[in-house]
Amino acid sequence: MKTRLFLLLIFFSSKSLFALIPDRVYHNLPESLGLKYISNTIKVTNKISLKSWEFMQKDSKMPFVILSYGDAGNMSYNLYQAKMFFQNGYNVIMYDYRGFGESSDFEMNPNMLYYKEFEEDLKCVLKDTKKKHHPKTIILYGLSMGTMISASVASEDHSVSNLILDSFIQDPGLVVKRIYSYKKKDILLPEDSANYKSRISKIKIPILLFSGLKDEVTTTEDAKRILGLNPKSELVTWDCNHLKCFYEMTKTNIGDLYLEKVNEFEMKLGNL
Repeated sequence: MKTRLFLLLIFFSSKSLFALIPDRVYHNLPESLGLKYISNTIKVTNKISLKSWEFMQKDSKMPFVILSYGDAGNMSYNLYQAKMFFQNGYNVIMYDYRGFGESSDFEMNPNMLYYKEFEEDLKCVLKDTKKKHHPKTIILYGLSMGTMISASVASEDHSVSNLILDSFIQDPGLVVKRIYSYKKKDILLPEDSANYKSRISKIKIPILLFSGLKDEVTTTEDAKRILGLNPKSELVTWDCNHLKCFYEMTKTNIGDLYLEKVNEFEMKLGNL
């Protein structure tokens, strides 16, 4: 059953075509992986609320990981990542952007790369986490589109300790050009996207980057540019495609090698 579920989540992770494909249904819940959790609702405005799952250690002083996923599915698609962190001592916060999962409705053009409103969603999750748990260490973990959301928020919120970014979008305009080149698919950007590169260039906190060497859209060369801007950063590469590092590095034992790289990085920072 667990093997089938793992393969299903790999399949779901492949659905990302750099187009917004929200799923309103939780095909799996944390209990399917034996995880205890708290289901939470986070209010953004009087009309908008976000669904969130919290996986809490007995020791709330352990680092908090807030997971922001890519452009397809909902938070249930990344339960194995949550399990990896939680079973190794991290507190984990998962949430759904507006328009995804059981969060409030949000009208979207599926051809948009992302929406600025998703950054507001993460800001509200971060605010809620700080208010409720007073975390000592906050790690923003972003996947594909979620790397943009996490990096943008971290550029403004100095309470974030460090970033873990997998399949990092360094230049949204360049990504749009590559998608058209490889897939003949027109992708749109929000007006604010022109400011994204300048914001992330100002990030001073440490960043751990995972990059697939076969990824033609969010390339390893893109990730290397961050190393030049931020000497506190580290890059882990693997012979895989977009968003496949976690699965390819953990084929035998869930989370082992991927987690090893994360823990090494966090230990260097004194967070573990």
